[in-house]
Amino acid sequence: MFEGLVNNFTILTTFLFFGSMVRSKYLTENRMKRKSNHIIPGIVLGLFGVVLMYFSFPISNTVIADFRQLPILISVYLGGGTAGVATAIIISIYRLFFLSGINMSSALAAINAFVTLGIAMVLLRGRKLSFKRWGWSLGLTMITASTIFAITIQEDKWFSIALFSVVYILGGVFTYYMLQYLKRSDDMLRLMSEAANRDFLTGLFNSRAFEAFMEQKSIVTLHSNTPFTLLMVDIDHFKCVNDTYGHPAGDVVLADLAEVLRDSFRPNDHIARKGGEEFVVVVDRCNHEQITMIAERLRRNVEDHVFRLPDGTDLHITISVGCATYPDVMLEQLLEKADQALYQAKESGRNRVCICA
Repeated sequence: MFEGLVNNFTILTTFLFFGSMVRSKYLTENRMKRKSNHIIPGIVLGLFGVVLMYFSFPISNTVIADFRQLPILISVYLGGGTAGVATAIIISIYRLFFLSGINMSSALAAINAFVTLGIAMVLLRGRKLSFKRWGWSLGLTMITASTIFAITIQEDKWFSIALFSVVYILGGVFTYYMLQYLKRSDDMLRLMSEAANRDFLTGLFNSRAFEAFMEQKSIVTLHSNTPFTLLMVDIDHFKCVNDTYGHPAGDVVLADLAEVLRDSFRPNDHIARKGGEEFVVVVDRCNHEQITMIAERLRRNVEDHVFRLPDGTDLHITISVGCATYPDVMLEQLLEKADQALYQAKESGRNRVCICA
């Protein structure tokens, strides 16, 4: 029995570690749909519960014990109710039909999976993980499992139940600290990745992140053939701002302009600072006719905006914008054509929008 408990403990540790790596890499980087982000962890954790049952330890001829309740708790914490239901269904079906057949013990075990789900839904769903809530979840699920063992085992049961309860609580506490550690590690990696791809002054994507985005965008566009427009944006006479008011004032203008850009475009449009006073925007699902109105709205938003400098001075600036649209322009020429359109806008007097013909 003790060997089976140790096996469950080892498998649990291994799964949490590698599962966190896979979840962070594929579910986060691929930006899967919200529903999929919930159901996939539920299915995986359900299958993990099945694996734990293969390394279970018998308490009697028909009663087996393992840590299968922990995947249900983890599933609700990570994916909410949808994931928890998927995990509970997989575990209960497997226990009911594929281990010792349908009997009172397997039926009670299947019911216990949904009792565990209910406990997790009340204490863990949509909440920040705390030791108090996790501890209550562990205690209540341990009591339900021990109650089932007491009902189904006729003799020599108390030592087995006590041993299971102690090791289950220890495994559950370890799981809590493992989840907290993995979350902190994942948050730190995400922050480091975000910092590497963000411009420190404006918070927008930097030039390196924009280049990587365009590579991915080109691959997707070749398959979908969906139109999009690239905008090159440059602040008019920005050198005069630095020379007149100083570089700290210029930094304020850049940061404030980044906010105007965010307010002028949709959340899924890609905005980056290309360098200096030059910005670039990828407007998704936008054709040649639509971009005229969108770019002109941006120009007016900047022209009407009041930029408040550190010394209290109110400043108005203007921008020049160059646009190029795919598929009117080939992907490999898009950046060059948008830059040419920007040059034309500046040569034509600035504070205007030029669109690549």
